[in-house]
Amino acid sequence: MYLTKKEVAEVLRVSVRTITTYMQQGAIPNPKKIGGILLWEEVELHRRIKHASPSAVEPERIKRGRPRKVRFA
Repeated sequence: MYLTKKEVAEVLRVSVRTITTYMQQGAIPNPKKIGGILLWEEVELHRRIKHASPSAVEPERIKRGRPRKVRFA
């Protein structure tokens, strides 16, 4: 059975945007594109989550925004 991005987000209890981040970081398996829709194999997703380290499933937060000014003495 295949899962959509929204269904994967529900399984992992995260937002759809977080699924995109996980894809970019390689924390979840790559989806298949069928008919223009990204789909994940449910079995493969569960296998990857089961054997993944906690840091692979929950990547570190990346600070975004404008960097602070650094003052040199």
